[in-house]
Amino acid sequence: MKFFRKNTTLGAKLAISIAWISILVFVYVILSENLFPALGLILPKVPAWPFVKITSAFLAAFSCFWYFRGLKTAIIGSAIMMALAWVLEFIAGHFGLFGGTYIYSGTFPGLTIAGTPLMLGPQHFAYYFFMSYFISNLLVDSTLVSSAKSWWMRSLYVSFIASIIVAGVDMMADPTQVNVYHLWQWANPSAYYNIPYGNYLGYIVVYTIILFAYKFLELKLHAKPIGSMAISIAFVPLIMHFTRFIEYSSSGLGGIALVGCFTMLLPCILAFGKLIDFQKAAKA
Repeated sequence: MKFFRKNTTLGAKLAISIAWISILVFVYVILSENLFPALGLILPKVPAWPFVKITSAFLAAFSCFWYFRGLKTAIIGSAIMMALAWVLEFIAGHFGLFGGTYIYSGTFPGLTIAGTPLMLGPQHFAYYFFMSYFISNLLVDSTLVSSAKSWWMRSLYVSFIASIIVAGVDMMADPTQVNVYHLWQWANPSAYYNIPYGNYLGYIVVYTIILFAYKFLELKLHAKPIGSMAISIAFVPLIMHFTRFIEYSSSGLGGIALVGCFTMLLPCILAFGKLIDFQKAAKA
């Protein structure tokens, strides 16, 4: 595993560099704002850290898609995904799709339109779509990217697994963001940390469709890597996934770390083992 392999193109080097710089910034924000304060340690704070956290996560995610799926696919796919995520959040929040209406508190970073933050688009792309894409491919097919073989049946299955991963992430994310960060509140709180159960059904349904549509887009755009598959950038999705587990586990919300051991940590460990095997096979 190397950062730059022989004959790596300038575009590939740029994608790798942005991905690693961005994920290191993201990890530092989580450590300085979440984990280390919980341990009684103080690190220098990052100015405007909520905005920096989402932006660095987005850049890391975009760069990984650029490297593994090509720049055209990364640009088109991320733009569609972010726009769709914002529209779905707007509809869900205002009209009660999958679990009831909710209202943002005004502490969410960035601008809002009709009460719905614009940064929800990059957040969904990085925190849900990006991580679930690579982890589901690793868990199901032991590879980093989609296969064109029997694409619709296999892609539908992988997309469903990705949606389960997304719901698992949200089982840690939403309780923390609602009860600790107070970013939004549900109009009709439910038993699971004041989160309606329909919210998680919604993630499974919506993200199965979204991931499947993206895989179809990849097929039409002839998506392919711009460099070697046996390379360090492949670990960026798992680093982000594990860092988010650390973030929410250190929030102090009772029982959420235990939930995350099953919904986030276990898939991350399994995917890491698959990635190690994939790297060895790719270098052979």
